[in-house]
Amino acid sequence: MIRAFIFDLDGTLVETELLKAKAYAAVSGDLLGMDGPDERAIDVYRGIVGATDETAARAMVDGLGLTDALGDATEEPWLALSWLQMERYRSEFATGDGLRSVAYPHALDLLRIQATSGTSVAVATSSHTDAAARVTEELGIRALLDALVGRDQVTNGKPYPEIYLKTADILGVTPDEVVVVEDSATGLEAAVRAGMRCIAIASVFSSEGLRAQTLLRQDWCVYDPETLKAVVERHLSEAR
Repeated sequence: MIRAFIFDLDGTLVETELLKAKAYAAVSGDLLGMDGPDERAIDVYRGIVGATDETAARAMVDGLGLTDALGDATEEPWLALSWLQMERYRSEFATGDGLRSVAYPHALDLLRIQATSGTSVAVATSSHTDAAARVTEELGIRALLDALVGRDQVTNGKPYPEIYLKTADILGVTPDEVVVVEDSATGLEAAVRAGMRCIAIASVFSSEGLRAQTLLRQDWCVYDPETLKAVVERHLSEAR
C-alpha cells in the first residue's frame, strides 16, 4: 500500500533548472567579458541536471574554462562561482513571479491531490533547505508538506539514496510504501536505489536522459503530462 509521495523540486514541480542554467549563463558571460550570457552554460547544465550545486558549479568551471576568470577569489573556483550564481539566481531569476511562471501545474496538482487524500507528501531536493522552503512558499504548497528535506540535511546527495531514505524515515513509512516523483535520471537512480517506486516526469532538460536510462521502465516515464494520472493510478493499483 502506498502511504507517501515524495517529490523532487527542481525540474519536477517547477522548472527552476532552466532558471539556474540561465543564471550560470549570465554570470559566466560577465566573468568572460562577453556582451551577453554565455549560452554554452545551458548545454553544460543539461548534462548534469539533477545533480548537487557543487557538481553543477564544478562542471561549469571546467566546461567553460572559468578558473582564470575566478582567479582572484579566495575560495575554490567552483565555490566562488556557486555563490555568484546563487546571488544572480535569487535576485534576477527566482522571483515570485519568475517561479510561478515556470511551475508545472500537472505535478503540483498531483501533490495537492495526494495531500488532500490523506497520503503523506514531502519534498526531497538537491537544493538547500532554506532555498527550497522559499520556492515552496512561492508556489503555495509549503503548508501541505509533511517534510522538506534539502541537500544540506544529508551526507551524500543524489544519485545516492540517502535523501529519500531519510525522508521516508521522517514520514514514518517504509521504502515499499513510497512513490517518488522525479524528473531526472540522477534523481530516479536515487529513488530506485532506495527501493522505492518511481515516476519520472520529463522536463525540458531531462527528456533525453530519461529516454537513455535503463534503471526505470519507460512505461513509468511520463513524456506527456496528460498521461500522468494513468501512470499514478497504475502504481497505486499494483501496490495494493
